[in-house]
Amino acid sequence: MTTCPSPPRRRGTRDFGPSKFGRYPADPARYSGRRIDLLGRSLPAAPGSDPADAIRRYLTTAQTRSARELAAKAVVLIHPRNRVGEIVWPTGIDYA
Repeated sequence: MTTCPSPPRRRGTRDFGPSKFGRYPADPARYSGRRIDLLGRSLPAAPGSDPADAIRRYLTTAQTRSARELAAKAVVLIHPRNRVGEIVWPTGIDYA
């Protein structure tokens, strides 16, 4: 098993773009649409393994405070490109 070469924990924000809910008034002017929080975490996974499976395995076992807190959030893939927007967590919800 290997981990991805990113920092073990990462947090960032991005502009999600136009939203049917409009722009959040307290966001800085640099956001044209909705600001979203991005949380990243390096997880053990074999090369070529399914990223969604690795995430679900991590959140399901929830051995750490970090895993439990992340399990309380929604998880959506932003990589690989062909799976952008795929809902990974919580499981069993279809937003289509």
